Amino acid sequence: MAHQHAHRLRHRPQPYRSGKFFAVVNGLTFGVHLLLALAAAEFMATRTWGETNIGMLALLVQASLLLWTAARYDRDADVEY
Repeated sequence: MAHQHAHRLRHRPQPYRSGKFFAVVNGLTFGVHLLLALAAAEFMATRTWGETNIGMLALLVQASLLLWTAARYDRDADVEY
């Protein structure tokens, strides 16, 4: 009876590592935002409506990606393999 479940231990699937996804998405987003802020300051300062400019919109996109990936990372951390 002890050998019935032994095959499950040998073929246990590798856990999904969302930490890489978190780092890549947020690192690329930050890098693109930083490069645009340094190289295309005029573009980032272009007003869209009122006092809002493209730099502020890019920052909002970056923040929402950070929150989304953090929530996904936290959700995946709760799953036990």
